[in-house]
Amino acid sequence: MNKKSTLLAVALMTMGSFTMNAEEPVKLGATDDFYYLKVGDKCLSLDGNKSDSVIVKPYSEFVTENATKSVIDSALWQIVDKQTELGINTYLIRNKATLQYLAFAPGEKLVPVLNTSISGVKRWVFTDGSDLKAYYGGSTYLSLSVTEEGLSLVDNEEGSPFKVEIPSPEFVLTAKQLGAGFQTFRLKFGDTYEGNIFEGKDLLAKDVVATDKEGYVTLQVKGDESYPNGVVKYFGVDTLKTSIAGAKDAFGYKFSLDSTRTVQKPNAAWQQFKFVIDLKNDSLSMFVAETPVAAESPLVGKIAKVVVAGVDNKNILTVSLPDEKGEYQGAAPSIALTKGSHATIPGGTGVYALKSASKGVNGGKYYVSANSFMGGDTIPYKEVPRGQWYIKANGGKYSVVDRESNSALIMNQEIFEVKGQKDTYLFGNDSITVIELAADLTDKYLGSLALTEQELVDKGFLLNPISGTSGVGDMYIYTNDSILQVIAKTTENEAIFKLIPVDTNVVAGARQLGDEISVISYELRALYNPGKVAKQSDSLKFSTTDPAVSFQFISDHTRQSYALKTDGGLYVGVNLNAACLQLTKDVAYVNFSSIDAPEYASFANGHKRLVYNNNSLVMNPNTFLAETRIEGNEITKAGYEKDNFSLWVEQATELVDGKHLYYISSGMVNTNGADDNRYYLAAKDTLGGRAVFMYNDTIKTMKNSPALFAFKTVEGGGYYLENQSELSKNGKPYIGVTNGFAVMQEVPTAVFEVENAPAPVANEEIEAPTAVQIIGGVGEFSIRNAGGKRITISNILGQKIGTQMVSSDYVTVQTARGVVIVSVEGDKAYKVIVK
Repeated sequence: MNKKSTLLAVALMTMGSFTMNAEEPVKLGATDDFYYLKVGDKCLSLDGNKSDSVIVKPYSEFVTENATKSVIDSALWQIVDKQTELGINTYLIRNKATLQYLAFAPGEKLVPVLNTSISGVKRWVFTDGSDLKAYYGGSTYLSLSVTEEGLSLVDNEEGSPFKVEIPSPEFVLTAKQLGAGFQTFRLKFGDTYEGNIFEGKDLLAKDVVATDKEGYVTLQVKGDESYPNGVVKYFGVDTLKTSIAGAKDAFGYKFSLDSTRTVQKPNAAWQQFKFVIDLKNDSLSMFVAETPVAAESPLVGKIAKVVVAGVDNKNILTVSLPDEKGEYQGAAPSIALTKGSHATIPGGTGVYALKSASKGVNGGKYYVSANSFMGGDTIPYKEVPRGQWYIKANGGKYSVVDRESNSALIMNQEIFEVKGQKDTYLFGNDSITVIELAADLTDKYLGSLALTEQELVDKGFLLNPISGTSGVGDMYIYTNDSILQVIAKTTENEAIFKLIPVDTNVVAGARQLGDEISVISYELRALYNPGKVAKQSDSLKFSTTDPAVSFQFISDHTRQSYALKTDGGLYVGVNLNAACLQLTKDVAYVNFSSIDAPEYASFANGHKRLVYNNNSLVMNPNTFLAETRIEGNEITKAGYEKDNFSLWVEQATELVDGKHLYYISSGMVNTNGADDNRYYLAAKDTLGGRAVFMYNDTIKTMKNSPALFAFKTVEGGGYYLENQSELSKNGKPYIGVTNGFAVMQEVPTAVFEVENAPAPVANEEIEAPTAVQIIGGVGEFSIRNAGGKRITISNILGQKIGTQMVSSDYVTVQTARGVVIVSVEGDKAYKVIVK
């Protein structure tokens, strides 16, 4: 702190009040009133976009005719809780709109904020020069400073000079402001008064549209707005009076709920009220435009005030006219504005269908947007966004936005019940019945297909077009010379697809309320080859060269059938004449189902042998080339031993294109001692395209690492070693074997078996023996490591197909196409797909 702080503290010891620009000074801490805190032509206020942020705004914004009470309240402050420490008077400063206290948040730049708690650094000091300082204790403080950059707290003696300004004592409330944003409100009087027909009633106010009645409103009882014949009722002053000794003019008139007369004894002005509030303390006065007096009376045109008269130990609510001094008979009652009973939707915030309750041509139809309806007998479903509405409750007000086109019926408005109609409300001018839908707001892919990464890895998918033609049943897709054909019966060559996600876009949702619904676009690939679905003139085909088409799977309400929609808005349909798939403008659906068809293997981390033709993949510790060898093969001075073949297979942290990737490394180096550095199998297009083992301490963090491999399933059993880096650049992604050397190939030829291996360190635990493997093929499956055991074969329905003894550790069993269950004696049941 600066050196002058002690001198300032001495000067503050004598300060006990501050002067306002009013006739009388106000003692700090002795009032509950609220004031402006001005500095120049600005004043302290809340940020309209962030209710806990304190800023300065032009004072002129709060004294214009268009300023609302809620806006003004955000710039009014209560100075309370005077405390004295070492002769220094400190105060709490509370905002009228939020009733939170002015404080400041510590940080690199100290900025004033609001806080509901009164703990922390939030006591304030007004100096003789009207500087405002945040007080720590003793002589420690910060000055509140206003500059062109905004409001801040600074470590110097002189801040910006503030003065206290009284707000308007006669602020006229409009109909909307009477209910603090609601049309429904109540008038609560400070005592029980005879003739108070307003007490306990939900009131509706409407502004009087007349230039000579500006600021006046009419009052009605909510739910009793009119007589049975439709004539509207209003509150007003009646011609009946209570006899009061010494009463003058209108003093003693009663209130009534009556219709408006325009001929005999016109009473429209008697039913027009004005509410005037003192902004510094919210004390409220209630006036009436005119009272029942003779036409020739000098009192005509004078405004009456609602007052209280004492009669026979009773307090009577009545009105009074001002005398020549502007004084009224009777006392002004205490009046407060409170919330009325607002209509509420029992289900609260959630997803609903909205049905028109009108008697017009659209009566009984469901809304799909603010200005349109579903056709015919179409109804909304919980499974698709069309026809769904997100209704969000906010303290008695509601926002209603549709989840397909993001159009709003109302935003943060009060609603009203429609009498005699269950669950029916007035949204703006529309009478609407709400029907709760059990839709999941957390489902951000509602109405479309969204597969998990694990499903993309583990599953293959069948698409069966649904015929829209009478007499034509569902169809099956197969390939004929790469063209996607359809046939009205099952076929052994039915196409099995893999789905590759390529993009995710927000396409729907009640976005005005923060609700978003996205759709994932997928490319379709054949399960066991790299071809993707592409356009072929008027049909579709599998292709490895033409651009792949991406599809969005848009579901119907069953979420079993999907329309495959392209980015161009076309759909996958069927050309019955050519018996093939095509793109069409007409919506067409397919039945979507999955089968267990892993294309890429998934392994736990462990030591493995990668075996090809009885030779195992190994790192030459002298050249670091990848080779295939058997135990006993010579290196230079020694032979390959079992530890050389134990490779560490470690799963990478993320899936890529729906498959697990792995690092394959060796710890065997040409040294006499242990080496902590591991060498990783990598695709390096050197030395004739040979694969090598390489050391690099950033191998796991570098972009597009050459050491990432996937184990691609081979139909007949085993795996291709597929390099992700080479695959992404259309290079040579597969490990092949030529003359005992591992080389990179464009087309895979080397099928590797994966066997568990002991760790090369002697004291590590040896892994379990090789487990039983069941591998599907075409018209058959192979079974490994089950020699001498009996197997039972069943179909997917549990019906037994046959049993047999397994004669060796590798046998092939012929069986029918489909999903087959193979139960192994002493082991478990395996599910396998036979094509």
